[in-house]
Amino acid sequence: MKNGFFKTSLFYLVFIIFLTACSKNKEEPSSVVKINDFVGQWKGLFPYNGNNDPSTAELRASLATYAENSILTGFMKTPDGILIIDNKVFLDGVYTFSIRNNSFDNPDCQSWDVTGSANLYNEFYMGVNFGGIFCGVHPKDITGTMTKELSIPDTTVLLTMAAAGRKMIYSVTDSEGISFDQSTEFQKDLANGVWRILTTKTKGQQSPKEVSYQFITPVEWGQLPDNDSTPSHQQTNYRIDAKTGTKYITVTATDSIIVTVVSFDEIVTVPAGTFKCIKLARENKPIAPGGSEAFSKIWINNNTGIIKSLKYKGDSLVKTTLLKEKNF
Repeated sequence: MKNGFFKTSLFYLVFIIFLTACSKNKEEPSSVVKINDFVGQWKGLFPYNGNNDPSTAELRASLATYAENSILTGFMKTPDGILIIDNKVFLDGVYTFSIRNNSFDNPDCQSWDVTGSANLYNEFYMGVNFGGIFCGVHPKDITGTMTKELSIPDTTVLLTMAAAGRKMIYSVTDSEGISFDQSTEFQKDLANGVWRILTTKTKGQQSPKEVSYQFITPVEWGQLPDNDSTPSHQQTNYRIDAKTGTKYITVTATDSIIVTVVSFDEIVTVPAGTFKCIKLARENKPIAPGGSEAFSKIWINNNTGIIKSLKYKGDSLVKTTLLKEKNF
């Protein structure tokens, strides 16, 4: 009898401890939130037009990590288009971000200071608030919640070619049939995952080196002015939210540059291998003395970078650039 009573009591004691633990876990979810918990597709209804406007709009966010899961980035689809999200800091489970001005050439958008934060209530439910001055004259304060979408696949592929120490060697042939090598190296992480890419061209030992810069973020590939080190007022060449026919227009002091997305599924074979590429068409038009007129076809791969380019003046091919080798 005593053994039976002891066993029964012990059973109920263990059972009560188990229920208490389950109840506690249910009422007090773990407060440890990792940066990977934010990764995925999210959607929500927000008072997108500001506090004085009761209307709401659906916003969708796509978030992903890179740089060994230390940086979170992505974009938000809004009624006005795509907002590119840049990681600022991830601290104590809260993701603080900035929203990059995507209209550098619009005079109304030169004053731009939009920031926000996101926190997880659980793995499927996220609170988001962001606001500031949009395009100089549109202050907004947007607060709401988003739920994770499990059934909608992410068809967007981030630009993942940027990594420390990556180097590509290209074989370049000019209009005179002279070939030389050109190197491209991921040189420096400037800030918030913006990688500066140093391109060096050397035609011979007696020729001076030509140096230019490009930049890569997880969502955008572009070009910096020579000897610049910050991605301000850059030329945009490609962004992940692009569709066939998307155009990027940059006006410099001497040129008008138009880059058009032609195709997303070009198969290109070069000495370094065979790659699936995005094809771009770039047109330079002079608008002032010193400007140049040219047309280029460019093929890029999201995981590697530029694979091939052909440059024309009129109907004549004046430069061919092919990826020769890479160290990754």
